[in-house]
Amino acid sequence: MRQLYTDIFTSYQPSILPNSDFSAPLQITLSPYLMTITQFQEVEETLDVALGLICTWVDDGFSWTPSSYGNAEYIIVPHTDVWTPKFVLVNSVETYEPLAGDNDIFATIYSNGTMSIVYGDVLSSKCTANIYKFPFDSQTCDLQFAVWGITSNDITIIANPISLAFYTENSNWELDSYSTKSTVMNGYSMLILTMTIKRVPLYYVIMVALPTDMFFVLNPLVFLLPVESGERLGLAMTILLSYAIFLTMVQMSIPASSNPMSVLLIIMIVTIVISGITAAVTIYIAALYHREPHVKMNSFWKFIGTRLPWSRRHTPVRPLTKNGAKGDIISSSIEESITWQEVCHALDTLMMVILYANIFIINCAFLIAVA
Repeated sequence: MRQLYTDIFTSYQPSILPNSDFSAPLQITLSPYLMTITQFQEVEETLDVALGLICTWVDDGFSWTPSSYGNAEYIIVPHTDVWTPKFVLVNSVETYEPLAGDNDIFATIYSNGTMSIVYGDVLSSKCTANIYKFPFDSQTCDLQFAVWGITSNDITIIANPISLAFYTENSNWELDSYSTKSTVMNGYSMLILTMTIKRVPLYYVIMVALPTDMFFVLNPLVFLLPVESGERLGLAMTILLSYAIFLTMVQMSIPASSNPMSVLLIIMIVTIVISGITAAVTIYIAALYHREPHVKMNSFWKFIGTRLPWSRRHTPVRPLTKNGAKGDIISSSIEESITWQEVCHALDTLMMVILYANIFIINCAFLIAVA
């Protein structure tokens, strides 16, 4: 083996591109191996993956007859002893360093001149996040590789499909689809890995979406309590403050982005606004309930108290008729009387109907948006 090493490296120059025919570019075949999805950070818009990259090319400067060297079909040498392509992740969010870096990795030289080297690292790439459908969102990210400083006139990349032979699943993200392609961008031959990852939504549904819906359902129940109990405003304020504390607790779990904003985050904002409106309406209804009977009631409040389907005074008023002495019909009608307390009872039911209708509409809108 030592003799083989001495013979093949006698006149070899590792700094020279190993291409015997400069009329055609050197072909480098890349075979990516995805190990795992480390994390996806929505705020920083970065995707971290553990990736292996097998590079194969032909170096005409290396060839030997195996039988002359103890049937040695290949030899393994440090990558610094031979020419190797210095691949960089073009859309990296960190420094632009070759994948090998200062690591002690090895290259394999086969007797027919084929060279092979395996790069591996945890890579961070820029990936624009779209959290509109959070927590049912999917993200599509690219990893772009090129040999830094060598154009497509000298190197051509041939892309093999991504292999999942060593893939380990991530508990928060599922690999939905993936593809590879080779292309030329700005004069450089590039390998582009495209991956679509889908969020596992169970945690966020249980910890964020369901509690938000629960607060939604609790708000209208404030109007079931009798005004005389004095607990209405206390319950309304408790719901409002509890949800404010809940938002503080879960804000770190919700991706912060304005373009576009998450539908779930919009619903959470609407929920706290509705809680505030509920507290304000509760105060106003309490003020109406304790109005003096002599305070004049306008037609709007009379309509609320008498004409709504659930109003306590929603009964037809029939005119009384009686025959006069000369056969003419004399009619008189009963004028209804209504109290402020009865108006408030009708208003309570109206508010419950409005709030529950809003809950239904908002939930349907959310399901349509994330579908």
